[in-house]
Amino acid sequence: MSLFNELKRRKVFKVGIGYVLIAWLIAQVLQLIFESFQTPDWAIKTVLVLLATGLPFALFFAWAFEMTPEGLKRDHEVRGSQAITPKTIRKLKGAATAGQKLNSITYKSRCNGVADLALVDSILASSGLNNPENGITGVLVATETHFLQVLEGEFETLNATFERIARDTRHDTIQLISFTEIEERKFADWAMHGIGLFDLNRELEKSLCSRFGEERGNVRLPTTASEVAELLNALQPEEKA
Repeated sequence: MSLFNELKRRKVFKVGIGYVLIAWLIAQVLQLIFESFQTPDWAIKTVLVLLATGLPFALFFAWAFEMTPEGLKRDHEVRGSQAITPKTIRKLKGAATAGQKLNSITYKSRCNGVADLALVDSILASSGLNNPENGITGVLVATETHFLQVLEGEFETLNATFERIARDTRHDTIQLISFTEIEERKFADWAMHGIGLFDLNRELEKSLCSRFGEERGNVRLPTTASEVAELLNALQPEEKA
């Protein structure tokens, strides 16, 4: 990801612009008050210096921290898949109760090349930029050779998102597993969550291979809706750990 996109994702630009506007407003108000009380010029200058000094700190905190549903956290503690504000989560959860029809789409595809954690992180980063604005939630499961993704949202935005994903050159051989209407979201807290099956413990890997089979030396990602649900349920204890 480019530095510009990373600054945008962490809302550094928004924080900087917001801080400058608020600082300017405070300076204007204080200047009127100081003039009314005939405050010395050095006091006004001191306030301006303090306001200017606060800008780098505001930008640093925007870069280093994110507001999550659990409160303020360091950026590296927040997965790129997590919704970054409580407002975003309320918006996504609220769609199910606002009289809007929700749909879920599940597909499997083959990776062009070898997938790794860096590739998964890049996918999650782009999803983190686009999905909250479109009300899309979901989960991505990846092996070294294949992807399995579940997406949730309103029909039009969900369909447009899937069309964009289908054009992504990082994968091909897309198999549509299901496209169905749902009552509520299963992944409402995640703009997109990523699960990489690259370093599973041997016991879990053996169990998954026994249940779902092997595919080019990896756990075979399923191609039916019932198996997808079974796989995600099997991975929940590992994700919590």
